[in-house]
Amino acid sequence: MKKILIVNASKRRKGNSYALEARIVEQLQGKAEVATFNIGEKDVRVCMACDACKRQHTPNCIQKDDFTALIPEIDSCDAMMILAPVHWDHFPAQLKAFLDRTYSFMDFTQPDFSMAGRKDKKLAGYFFCGFGPADVYTQMVEANLKHFATAGFRDYKAHVAGDANVPGSILDKPDDLKAADEMVAWLLA
Repeated sequence: MKKILIVNASKRRKGNSYALEARIVEQLQGKAEVATFNIGEKDVRVCMACDACKRQHTPNCIQKDDFTALIPEIDSCDAMMILAPVHWDHFPAQLKAFLDRTYSFMDFTQPDFSMAGRKDKKLAGYFFCGFGPADVYTQMVEANLKHFATAGFRDYKAHVAGDANVPGSILDKPDDLKAADEMVAWLLA
């Protein structure tokens, strides 16, 4: 059974990220082992760029926060799905901190700069924008998802649901729900 990590980067408990998370977790029941990590409820500090992780030759960080505790989960999962709103044309700050902390997987002595235990993992990024051009935001998401390759996520897909500012409105958007269903199927394949 595949192990899928769902990372929710929204602070809105009743927002679209949480609504879609609940739907996906239900879909995956009995099909995958699912772990969720809701950044807004966790202590994820910014990377200190201290390079202490580079001396350990195993994915780790000297900070003692919820991200450090999640590193083994990130390293051992088969796939990860990120659910997040678009903030000011970019990742929300807490997700950017999460991404920056994957620096702890980087090893400059390796040809691919990665000390991830597995380098064949899939990453799905599903984002929500209230206003603005969803196609431009999709390019931003894709450009940033590729940086998770250091943590072993070499294959990725992105989707941005437009006009999704009203909390829970994603559940009334058949085309965007279909895109989520296709992502889930791809993660399981």
